[in-house]
Amino acid sequence: MKKLLIGALVGGAVGAGVAAMKGSGDDTEGSSSLVTTAAGGAAAGAFVGVLLDRRARKAAEAAAAVPVVVAYAKKVSDAASSVAGQAVETARPLVEQAKERIAA
Repeated sequence: MKKLLIGALVGGAVGAGVAAMKGSGDDTEGSSSLVTTAAGGAAAGAFVGVLLDRRARKAAEAAAAVPVVVAYAKKVSDAASSVAGQAVETARPLVEQAKERIAA
């Protein structure tokens, strides 16, 4: 929301500046042209502010998801290491038997 307001203010100021530069010599249509151009600049600035705000929000959500993924990976790795340890203990007698058959 903050970026929307900043974008609208900056866009309005730029629009007013452009209108003032364009119509510096022509004073017949001055104020209506100035208001129209400033409003258009404010709308464009607000649109850019909304886009930047959405982008920042998505980046914050992605950054917040990282600790959750790390915690889940730690749980999975702990479970996988215990399963791997059990598999080694189960396979040890079979490997020793195969070793004895090859040696004989």
